[in-house]
Amino acid sequence: MYGSKSILVDNYYLISLLIIAAGIVITALYYRRRMNARELVLITSLSALIAISRGVMAWAPEVKPVSALVITIASIFGPVPGMIIGALSAFLSNFLIGQGPWTPFQIIAWALMGYIGGFLDTDNKYKPMLVSIPLVLGVYSVSVNIASAILITGSFTWDSFVAMEISGFPLDCVHTGFTVILLYFIWNPLRKKLMRMRTKYGILRR
Repeated sequence: MYGSKSILVDNYYLISLLIIAAGIVITALYYRRRMNARELVLITSLSALIAISRGVMAWAPEVKPVSALVITIASIFGPVPGMIIGALSAFLSNFLIGQGPWTPFQIIAWALMGYIGGFLDTDNKYKPMLVSIPLVLGVYSVSVNIASAILITGSFTWDSFVAMEISGFPLDCVHTGFTVILLYFIWNPLRKKLMRMRTKYGILRR
C-alpha cells in the first residue's frame, strides 16, 4: 500500500485543485448561469477572511474558527456556495498553516461542513450548535485521522485509524467545544450582516 501514500504525498496540490475545480463546476451547474464578478469576489473574500482567522489562531492547537465561520456563512448563501467557501478556506489557510498531504482531506471535510451548513437557515443558534458537534467530531476528525493513518503507517488499516482517533480525541474535543462556543456568539450577529449584504446586492440568491 506504499503506492497509495506516494500518490497522496507527491500529488496533494493537484488533488486539492481538482477537488476545488469540481466544486466550482458544481456551483456553476447549480446556478445554471455564469457567476458574476461580484459573487466571485464575495466567495474569495470570505474564504480569505476565514483563512486569515485560522492563521491568527495557529498558535492554539485545534482552536479553529474555520468550522464555525463556514457553517454560519453557508447558512446565508446556501449549501453549494458554502461548499466552495469551505473548500477554498481550507486550501488558502494551509498556505499560512502549512500545505501537505492532509490538505485534500481538510478540503473535503470543510466543503461538506459548508454544504450541510447551507441548510441551517435559522435564527435559532442552538440548532447549528448541536449540528456542529457531529460535523466536527465526525466529518472533520474522521477525514483528518484517515489522512494521518495513511501518512504515518504508509497504508490505511482499521487499527491505524482507531489509533489516530484515540490519540486525537482530546484535540478533537477542543475543536468541537471551540466551534460550539463560537457559534453561540457569532451566529445571529454575523448572519444579520451577511443577510443585509445578500438582500441589498442580490448576491448568491438561492
